[in-house]
Amino acid sequence: MPATSKPARRGRPTGRAVLTPQDWFNAATDAILEGGFDQLRVLPLAKRLKVTRGSFYWHFEDLPQFIRLFLDQWQAQRMKGLRYWQPGLDPALSSQQEVERVLLLMFEGPAVEFKRMKVEFAIRDFALRDLYARDIVAKVDAARVEQTAQLLAPLVPAGQAHGMALIQYAAVLGGVLLFRGQLGGEQSLRQLREQWQQLLHTPQVVTSEADNDSTGS
Repeated sequence: MPATSKPARRGRPTGRAVLTPQDWFNAATDAILEGGFDQLRVLPLAKRLKVTRGSFYWHFEDLPQFIRLFLDQWQAQRMKGLRYWQPGLDPALSSQQEVERVLLLMFEGPAVEFKRMKVEFAIRDFALRDLYARDIVAKVDAARVEQTAQLLAPLVPAGQAHGMALIQYAAVLGGVLLFRGQLGGEQSLRQLREQWQQLLHTPQVVTSEADNDSTGS
């Protein structure tokens, strides 16, 4: 569960009009885009916002709490974003068409907007050395894979939806990491999406035991 501790105000903010916690989270996002989580320090963030450190401590107990709350917000936003991938969102679409819609979002739509994904990859890097971030990432991954499995279930053999969802998820994240913003990257992402759709649409051949016996005789 996300941290439930609320920021404890202390000190008096000075300089610009009193900032909100979201102003600090936005500044943290900009800092992460420039250099990852190593850029998250109270004084540099305060300078970025043109205020004193007192404004930070008006909202947050310390830097570790601030980072936890930042991660909580990221998790909440990513969970909220799953509503765009929900199975049956458009009853007029077949299962195949629904998967095609989701794949288009995942590979080419706002779900892979470069700034957003750059922050996500920074969080994943931070999770390699921070247990709280690791737990947040694991929960987001699990929710995404589970929802993808629900989408794929009508298109794949029974019992294979979760495994296929893992492959699709890895392909999306890996494809965006490798190709987004690179020369020829958009074409590579499109080819990856189209090839995966073709694999999903290929009829599954179920081999019976009798067929196996006849081929082995």
